[in-house]
Amino acid sequence: MIQLFMKRSGSPVIVPLNLPASHDAMTEAASQLDEASRAGKTEIVEIKSVIANLPSYLSGLDPGSRTQLAQLNQLSSIIAKMDSRERNIYAGALDGNSINDLNDMIRVAEQVSDYILIPNVNSDVTLGRYVAVAGQIQGDPRFPEAAWPYLDFAKIGAEYYAEHGGAYTYAGYVLRKQDDELVREKKSKIQLDLSSSQAQVSVCLPATKEELERVKRTLGIDCFAEAAVTKVSFSVPYMDEHIPTTGVCVEDANELAWAIEGMQCEDGELLKYLSVLSVEQPGTMQEALRCAMNLDDYERIPEDTYEYGQAVLRRIGADDELIDTIDGYMDFEKLGEDTMAEEGVRRTEFGLIRRCSSPFAEEPQAMEMGGLS
Repeated sequence: MIQLFMKRSGSPVIVPLNLPASHDAMTEAASQLDEASRAGKTEIVEIKSVIANLPSYLSGLDPGSRTQLAQLNQLSSIIAKMDSRERNIYAGALDGNSINDLNDMIRVAEQVSDYILIPNVNSDVTLGRYVAVAGQIQGDPRFPEAAWPYLDFAKIGAEYYAEHGGAYTYAGYVLRKQDDELVREKKSKIQLDLSSSQAQVSVCLPATKEELERVKRTLGIDCFAEAAVTKVSFSVPYMDEHIPTTGVCVEDANELAWAIEGMQCEDGELLKYLSVLSVEQPGTMQEALRCAMNLDDYERIPEDTYEYGQAVLRRIGADDELIDTIDGYMDFEKLGEDTMAEEGVRRTEFGLIRRCSSPFAEEPQAMEMGGLS
């Protein structure tokens, strides 16, 4: 879905990386770059994607950042699940939104169902003609068929575009749906298929108390324990790989969905949660919910051991002036490495993570600090 072509400065060797990629594939790419040059800086030579305009939004990508690579891998996983129509919509949604970073690109990709595509409408003139036809069908008195020879379709389209936004693409006009209730429904994080003796229902979570009560009435039950959960689906990538879906309780699933929605509102929280899940490996959804509720007990760690060494000093009270003063006289990198080992820092495909209350148990194999840098 996304192809990265990378090299190390000073080396002509170009290393490709096809995303979405497994942890092993990303490690292999890092090893190939290290073989080419350990001293040089990792650079992007070219980016290709099935989303034609996506590379232009990735011009500021730092291939040396594991966080950004994890985010890009997450984005590519979302794109991989899109059909051709959704990809066309995503391309237009990117152009129709303010995109500042990968978080914005992921957010828009997750909300692609909140947009519509009007095929073959790719200019003010064709949009104006579409608005007039739709208006005539709906009985809008502004666009009687007799007046068509005199209508300024370009002006009609331009005014509609100015009011509603969106973007023209080669496939058509992409804009956000205006029906708030429909948009609300499509933002589910977890979907449960429920079955009772009277009915079968799909419920999108998170849901309000009133919405859950309506589901109970449809199923003809007094409590969800009387219904069977026949299927569990996650809209957020990687969740299905790390959250168990056996013995699911509707109430726990709903609470977890609300927690995930909250994580998506804060930079880095979702990646932190995925890191926690990959280390803690919960055996039930209830345990996964407990991890979400205790997320403040975990901390994402900078990939750079030099930077982490400085962060350790700040944690014990050192200010920037002191750190600048001792810079050059102290091995920050060694301090960072030793502290990571002491604090039980664990590496995951989503970044480094530590547990604040008590260190993680040491892995069977020593954690390797190398990687893309």
